[in-house]
Amino acid sequence: MKIKFKNDTELDYLKAIETEEYFNGSSRRTLTFECDTNAISIDELNDILSVEDNLKEITLIGEPYPVYKKNKITTQGVNETGEEINIEQEVITDEIERYETSQNIYNGYILKLKCGVESVMTESESSETPAKYEDKIIFKLGKRTYVEEQLNKLGL
Repeated sequence: MKIKFKNDTELDYLKAIETEEYFNGSSRRTLTFECDTNAISIDELNDILSVEDNLKEITLIGEPYPVYKKNKITTQGVNETGEEINIEQEVITDEIERYETSQNIYNGYILKLKCGVESVMTESESSETPAKYEDKIIFKLGKRTYVEEQLNKLGL
């Protein structure tokens, strides 16, 4: 899966979570990403996240999925009055017609709330093995509140 910023920079991500959190005295919408540590350097990511224009529109691009061909078949049937009629149906085949990707666009997540490397649990602890952790790049973006947005429009 990929994140595409407004400046056309793309990077791979593992997880994206949209939530509402209390931050800097207000409750606001947040978007948190988890990436492999080799997806991008922290300095490069910080440069991207420090430019508000790059964050005005973020596109999340999913993995490609197959779209299967459909065939129309016609069968004979009888309607309520007893007349013979042709019934057309679309049947999905096993043949792949094309691949498509889903895209979700997020607007207004322009506040950089977090950016760094964190240790993340990748396997839970069991009675036989300890929990396993890996370093991941974590960054969190937030939306301005209504009042903050109005003050920004006024240039304050």
